[in-house]
Amino acid sequence: MKTVFISSFFALAATFSAAAQARMKPLPAKPPVATAPAWATPPKLVVGIVVDQMRTDYIYRYWENFGEGGFKRLVREGSFQRDAHFDYMPTQTAPGHASVYTGTTPMHHGIVANDMFVPSTGKDIYCVQDDAVTGVGGTGYKGQRSPLNLLSTTLSDEIERRTDGKSKTIGIAMKDRGAILPIGRTGDAAYWFFEGTDGYFATSTWYMKELPQWVKDFNGQRLPQKYLSSPWEPLLPKERYHTPVPDDNPYEEPLAGSAKATLPLDVKAMYEAAGRSTVLLRFIPASNSYTTDFALAALKAEGLGQDAHTDLLAVSYGAPDEIGHEMGPRSMEVEDMYLRLDLELARLFSAADLQVGKGNYTVFLTADHAAVDVPAYLRDQQGSAGYVDMPGIVDLVNATLTQRYGQGKWVRKRIKQQLFLSDSLIAANKLDRVEVQRVVADVLLEHPLIADAITASDLARTTFPTGIRNSIQRGYMPMRGGDVCFVTRPGYLSTYPGMSERGTDHGSPWTYDTHVPVLMMGAGIKPGEVVRRTSITDIVPTISMIVGCALPDAAVGQAVPEVLR
Repeated sequence: MKTVFISSFFALAATFSAAAQARMKPLPAKPPVATAPAWATPPKLVVGIVVDQMRTDYIYRYWENFGEGGFKRLVREGSFQRDAHFDYMPTQTAPGHASVYTGTTPMHHGIVANDMFVPSTGKDIYCVQDDAVTGVGGTGYKGQRSPLNLLSTTLSDEIERRTDGKSKTIGIAMKDRGAILPIGRTGDAAYWFFEGTDGYFATSTWYMKELPQWVKDFNGQRLPQKYLSSPWEPLLPKERYHTPVPDDNPYEEPLAGSAKATLPLDVKAMYEAAGRSTVLLRFIPASNSYTTDFALAALKAEGLGQDAHTDLLAVSYGAPDEIGHEMGPRSMEVEDMYLRLDLELARLFSAADLQVGKGNYTVFLTADHAAVDVPAYLRDQQGSAGYVDMPGIVDLVNATLTQRYGQGKWVRKRIKQQLFLSDSLIAANKLDRVEVQRVVADVLLEHPLIADAITASDLARTTFPTGIRNSIQRGYMPMRGGDVCFVTRPGYLSTYPGMSERGTDHGSPWTYDTHVPVLMMGAGIKPGEVVRRTSITDIVPTISMIVGCALPDAAVGQAVPEVLR
């Protein structure tokens, strides 16, 4: 009995011990709480801003003169890609806007220049020319505009597809190409400035049959006439501006109707002298104010960012380019243009804060290209810079081919830094086109002011992974390209007889044309700086990750992970 009792006691003790140990063991961890992916709650609105002809160093140079609500807000609250570049040539307005919004380069989206030539038809075409459409709210050639020549989708197209067409996607710019190309072929609307004595925003039959009432009401305010009645005065005391030359200097081209390229400008007198043409508005800071006015009207009237479907407002500011061409990057006029643009950005962001809610929308700001310093100024500073006589280049090529193959006008056309050869002369002389192209490239390579030259046949058959030839190749499309492409040396601009050595231009693969800022702020954006090299084609893939939409069909860029929250 004693034995049985002892055994039972130990068995019971073991049971209690096991139970105690079980109670002492940690409980199994609870399964993690499921969180919705970031793209499941996309921003209510994407605001895309392209500043025409903006260099990254403008942010550094003008920083102390900026206010708190524009560029400084973008930098402090958002992400700043400080080494972003266009990786193709030509760096022009139309290819720039198309590349930003398609995430690809001209070789794929087809907008290879502002003014293009199609060898197979022998016709010149403007980048957004479409003779099958007409103006809505305006008449004349400015109405014959559409995205017909754009051959790949844009961010706007993909947002529309993501929301089954429920999004509102609207493009606004003084320049037609700046409004049309971002919105793509299936976006809702693009509005651009129709010049003349009236001056108004309008569109074409590609988008609609009649202007919305809010656009009619906006145009009825006759704001261009009001803006053109006020002088352009410096925003700050002149000693505050960052310029190494006096305001009155030999490197700046006076605007039409003005004797000197200096501030202040008597805009009203210039306006009257031009027969009250509103073209002048394009060149002064009031152009940016007018563009913002219209953007704010669209924001309110269209109810952008007011429902669950992501909308897109694409705004392009064209005046910095217009004044930049005339005055150059070191001018007081260009800095004043940017200081006033800074105020317009603050106005746009404040309106979006009120209507959509801070943190409920995403902004990106970039440029369509940058610009070189005025070569005459650089040359006078003993820099390597100057001008290349383009008619002389054409004459040289014609003379070389005439000596080798016989008399004739061998260069059919020159567009910027591409030469198109005569089909009829090549056929009549039974020549090998590839051989003729190489003769032209070789003679160009011997020119002291030509950095490189390459034939269409080499671009078609060889892949160039880096360098200038890679930039040429990314910007070249055979159906809209020349026989030989060439690049002038850094710091040199094309010139022609009678051209003044004032102002600047752009279009090259050199860093002064390719290096632009990329600033992002708002929903889905992680604040900070990105100092590694990125591409302009990375913008839309990054925004697509935030919106949760497909990448445009020809996109070659990659999302920038440092930017994503």
